[in-house]
Amino acid sequence: MKQVKLIPAPADDLDISALLLQAISFLRQYGKLLLIVALLGLLAGFARYLKTPNLYTSSLVLQPKILSEPEQIAVINNWCTLLQKKERPVLAKQFNVAIPLLKKVESITVEELQKSYDPKNFTAFKVSVVVRDTAILRPLQKGMIYALENSEYIKDKLVSRKKILGSMTQTVQYEITRLNNLQQMVETSIQQPGNTGSRVMLNVSNISAQIADLQEKKLNYEEELSFLSAVNVLQNFYTPVHPTFPVLLKQLTLGLCGGLFLGMLVSFYLHYRRKMAN
Repeated sequence: MKQVKLIPAPADDLDISALLLQAISFLRQYGKLLLIVALLGLLAGFARYLKTPNLYTSSLVLQPKILSEPEQIAVINNWCTLLQKKERPVLAKQFNVAIPLLKKVESITVEELQKSYDPKNFTAFKVSVVVRDTAILRPLQKGMIYALENSEYIKDKLVSRKKILGSMTQTVQYEITRLNNLQQMVETSIQQPGNTGSRVMLNVSNISAQIADLQEKKLNYEEELSFLSAVNVLQNFYTPVHPTFPVLLKQLTLGLCGGLFLGMLVSFYLHYRRKMAN
């Protein structure tokens, strides 16, 4: 009868218990160093929090009336580029504001609120800014509106639109006057005796309805003319109470992680030098 020889299973390549003992020994040797460097990282994060100026975020919602939304967004993206390139004098001239005001602006971004590719569909877009001082938000908004309404193309379009609306208002007023006269003539004709036979009867109520429709059109034209602008402001910049940056917890976490990482590098370096010396 053949005997079966049992072959022992190979030991695991990594002995977990041995690794755990080495890790405990490593922490015993360099734990104090890691703790000290981690605390220094926390202090560095807290110091950075104290030294970093407060930054505030606010948003402005606009609706273009002359340009299409992609065109308007392209104009505002140009402001972002000028600000990133530190071309504040150029941007201050466009905004008609002082250069020191723009030195308190960290960034400008724009975002469309509704995806639309129809050039006749005027949707809205949001302009967000990050500033160091909330007191500049109102003059900054006025400067942005000024820049959007005072380019040569926009001014020419506004003048042309005002002329068109004024002409349409005058035309409607002329038609209203004409219909009023016609209505008076018809009413006078009806009141005269002996004119009920062969004459053509006009419906006075229809004339009154036409006059009412024209009056409504006239009021709409006058309203559009009074509110005519390059953009409509749907939401003004609001004044935030709490800063967006810096955040204390985030700064402490970054400081702690940085301290632990630096402590691990120093500990591994000292451990390596000790092993090489032995």
